[in-house]
Amino acid sequence: MAQLCLGCMKENQGEAVCPFCGFDSSSEQPAPFLPLGVELQDGKYLVGRKIDNNAEGARYIGYSKMTSQPVIIHEFMPAGICGRAKGKTNVVIRGGYEDRYNEINDKFLSYYRKVANLKDLSAVAPIYDIFTENGVSYTVEEFFDSIPFTEFIERRGGNVDWNTARQLFMPVISALSAMHQAGIGHYAVSPENISVTASGKLRLGGFAIDDIRRSGTNFEPELMDGCAAMEQYMDSADLSEATDIYGFTATLFYALTGRLPENSCDRKVGGKLPIPTAVFKRLPSHVVTALAGGLQVSPKKRIQDFEEMRTQLSAAPTVKAIRTEADRSARQSEAASRYTPKKGGVPGYAWATLSILACMLVLIVAGIVWVKQNPSSVANIPIFTNVDEKSKEEESSETSVDPNMTSVPNLVGKDYNDVVAKISSDSDYTVIKANEEIFSDKYAEGIIVSQSPEPDMKAGRGVIVVVTVSKGYSNRELPVISGQTLDAAVKALNDQGFIASPGNFISSDTVEEGKVIGYENYNAGDLAPYGSKININISTGPEGSSSSSSSN
Repeated sequence: MAQLCLGCMKENQGEAVCPFCGFDSSSEQPAPFLPLGVELQDGKYLVGRKIDNNAEGARYIGYSKMTSQPVIIHEFMPAGICGRAKGKTNVVIRGGYEDRYNEINDKFLSYYRKVANLKDLSAVAPIYDIFTENGVSYTVEEFFDSIPFTEFIERRGGNVDWNTARQLFMPVISALSAMHQAGIGHYAVSPENISVTASGKLRLGGFAIDDIRRSGTNFEPELMDGCAAMEQYMDSADLSEATDIYGFTATLFYALTGRLPENSCDRKVGGKLPIPTAVFKRLPSHVVTALAGGLQVSPKKRIQDFEEMRTQLSAAPTVKAIRTEADRSARQSEAASRYTPKKGGVPGYAWATLSILACMLVLIVAGIVWVKQNPSSVANIPIFTNVDEKSKEEESSETSVDPNMTSVPNLVGKDYNDVVAKISSDSDYTVIKANEEIFSDKYAEGIIVSQSPEPDMKAGRGVIVVVTVSKGYSNRELPVISGQTLDAAVKALNDQGFIASPGNFISSDTVEEGKVIGYENYNAGDLAPYGSKININISTGPEGSSSSSSSN
């Protein structure tokens, strides 16, 4: 095999620094990721540099010796549950978490097997192989030259017109529809998880089991700001096809306007989104209607499935009705002309033509009446407002009195848990916590720092109040953990607001096997930012012991 760069898998004649990608061949892959140059599946695949990682695992640039082509190797290694010593390949599962690992590993395999069945869809990268090795699971998928969707939009001047967007996004609708028909969702559709191939096609990335796409699981949620639906921020909420509708529509909105919608938790139910007047005027009315339906904050009010989204984006309702009815009438008239004898010298096809014209005339008149009676459905979609024009209707609504309105309570300075506990089922408002907490020198941890809508504002009964909660001080002291069990050390760090993660497995003559030696990059008593990921070094016992020598 030719000398390959482990950074890009191109032949570089053994150069120390790759002339194509700048990768230094003397680099090392940090633990807990696979060492550079490791081979998988009895030498079928060569592992290169890590591309990225999340709570689910890591992706590497790889090389298939069977096809002599670069591939993407995805390793399932859930954070906080698995670890790997530096330079080793086998993964160690954290004690007591074996059942949890097996449960989510089965979910991983089931999910990606279903994704692999979508290989014929242009918006999904084909998965070539799924296997288990080193104590974990892997997928191997096609590698393709592409640029990020955000870069594509920048190159196009900040946005694209509807005709361009339609050609780009229709295959994505097909892919997402097929995913949900197969019983799985994406739940992270966003500009960051879409790329544009050299042939100008969109490809979906960022696939992951739904445990990391929602709050309330054992994983830290990874949600796409501006594209994540409100229900993804709520503990134990059900995710559905409507959840992906929100992310898809937000991404389409970005393509057409050059900006993402405001975070769904910061938007009022039924509130308006700013859209530039120039963009608003050049979009077909049925597209604006579809955007409005897909970006509803409430999942029940949102477009429910991708086939309905495709229909709404395809043509205006009146035009579709005319076309459907005309086609139906044409079929009926054609059948009638075949079997009905001519009367009074008027041919059957003439009656058919007159029937079609009459039907179209009736529908056109009905369409005109419908537009006059429903002007907001075409030109003044309630979810949008022009950023450089204020609606007169909006101005007048500020002074109107509605018996169904209520005054938003002042929750700032109150304990979030106390507030939630006191809300009854018949309260005039609901409280949800914003995904992002903030540090505060004024409010202690767990205290509400700000809210939206603002206190004393008038809002409809049942209004959702999104609150931002204090994290407390930004820097915390690292506790003493040396000699403790891993569970005790993890709890001590969690209590201080840190995220504990297995670091290196190191031999030790003073700390017994399985217990904590200390921190990888800190000492006890050091200050570290709240929420930091802190790696813990774990003892494998004295050098040369049976357990140390077998941890490969």
